[in-house]
Amino acid sequence: MNRKMTLTAATAAVALSAAVGSAVAGADQNASVAGTKTISVRDDYFGPKSVTVSKGTKLRFVWSGRRPHNVVGPGANIGARVRGSASVKARSGTYVCTIHRAMKLSVRVR
Repeated sequence: MNRKMTLTAATAAVALSAAVGSAVAGADQNASVAGTKTISVRDDYFGPKSVTVSKGTKLRFVWSGRRPHNVVGPGANIGARVRGSASVKARSGTYVCTIHRAMKLSVRVR
């Protein structure tokens, strides 16, 4: 390739890369792409306490505390456990541990 063609190709590659990066950066920072969102189930709290996810996302609850907790909410009724994980399709609403009612997770599906 001659120098002019090389420069043109390099400029096009940079422009394309910038356009893709800009599109990704412009996406809603709080919404996760449809896939799986991991929620920690710890002693007396969910981490994070609220999430916004895309339609079709699964919530993966991962236990890591010392006391048993369950998860009850829209489309979820996961029995008490101390370790392990369980997944459900994300639905908008509030998920709670009925053993420790102060444990709440707010989910918003877009």
